[in-house]
Parts: sequence; C-alpha cells; structure tokens
Amino acid sequence: MKTLVLGVGNILNGDDGIGPYIAEGLGAATHDRLHEVAGGRESGTVVALDCGTTPENYTSVVRREQPDLVLIVDAAVMGLPPGEVRLIPSDKMGVLTLSTHNMPLSLLIDYIAEMAGEVRLIGIQPASMLLGESMAEVVVVAGERLVNLIREGRTHEIDALL
Repeated sequence: MKTLVLGVGNILNGDDGIGPYIAEGLGAATHDRLHEVAGGRESGTVVALDCGTTPENYTSVVRREQPDLVLIVDAAVMGLPPGEVRLIPSDKMGVLTLSTHNMPLSLLIDYIAEMAGEVRLIGIQPASMLLGESMAEVVVVAGERLVNLIREGRTHEIDALL
C-alpha cells in the first residue's frame, strides 16, 4: 500500500509546526530526493513531505504517485485538550480553525481525492500557535505517537472528531 503523508504548518508558530514535525519524523523527502524515493519505493512504504504552509504546491506529487492513502497532518483547534489527535471528517472541516496556510484544506482534499484511493485529515490540538514559541511537550509526545501509528499502518485506530 502506498501512503503519502503531507505535513502542513508553520514551524515558526509553536504547535503549528506539528505537521512538518510529523513529516520529519517519518523521514520527509526533499524535492531533490522525492523522485528517487518515490520511484524506488517498495510496497508498503510511507513517503512523507513537509509541505509547510503551501500543501497545494504538492498536488503534482499526489497525481504522479497515485497513493492508496494520503494523510494530511495539521494543527487543528478542536476544543480538546492539547495533544489530542483526531481524524477530522469532511463535515467538520469548515467549522475548525486549522493552521496558517493559504488554501482551505477542504478544497485541497476535494481536489486530490480523484488522485488517491483515500484522503484523511488528521488534526492535533495545539496548546499555542504563537510566533517564536517552541512546540509544547504534550504536542510533541502526541506527534511521536502519531509517527508510530503511521509507520505501523494503524491510523484507522485514531478516533474521529465528534
């Protein structure tokens, strides 16, 4: 199964950097290495990209790779305790505050849905997204748990946001 992880967020804004942190934890491919990594992948490999604040710039990778699963990971203000991780259903996307990026993730998901078997948005509740702050320890720990779930192919165990 091909899985493509898009880590979204701004590393300068505290917990908003959790998406890129997850991508880095999974061994994020750079533009220079992406074709080599994706082209030489074996079945079951996860390719992760640090998309920063412009995940829409990576739609060509989704089109080229046609993954079975795309996981978009982002900080999301869900009204939960910091560090909580949830699968965000499409009907909840419009009412949440997602991290600082240019394009609403709901539009991105609609666009790439035709290019992938399945697209899931995973949100991690931030403690703070202020400029210049470090990520909160509770968010980092949640990120480490999520990296392990992704590596083990167990993202189906993540609770959905109600």
